Amino acid sequence: MSSDVILTEDLLIEKIQNAGLRVTLPRRAIVRALLASPESFISAQMIMDQVSADTGQVEASTVYRTLEDLGRIGLVHHIHHGNGVPGTWRLTVNHDHEHLVCENCGKTIEVPHGQFAPLYQVLRETYGFQTNPHHFTFLGYCDSCDPQTGHPHPHGTRQEGKASPA
Repeated sequence: MSSDVILTEDLLIEKIQNAGLRVTLPRRAIVRALLASPESFISAQMIMDQVSADTGQVEASTVYRTLEDLGRIGLVHHIHHGNGVPGTWRLTVNHDHEHLVCENCGKTIEVPHGQFAPLYQVLRETYGFQTNPHHFTFLGYCDSCDPQTGHPHPHGTRQEGKASPA
């Protein structure tokens, strides 16, 4: 996590309350599952499995609704993976980066917001479009993977193994 804030259950519960959301048993269990995960990025299914193991069955709709609520108040962000792969969620405070996700191996690279500032400016000034950085992911291929054959753009923007400049 790129923030120096140490995330604890008490801190997250306080932030949930400060946002005007009720602290229900399922919300508390989902917060615990997010904190307990050894993975930085955790799928909703992994959260459901953890919550079910700890407290009994939980409905998928409850988990997704809670994750959306936590995302709206800035406590988690959703990473889209594409190609039918379920997205993952990550606890966050002061979200200060974007993600590059390899469509082949799933590798996720964090890139500081500042690197994307020129792009955000072009989108805003040219297209009148304001980005939502909590739902911003570039899908492509890492240096270790090649685009899969049959892809409509088999070489994407890669040239001789390197990404071409914009």
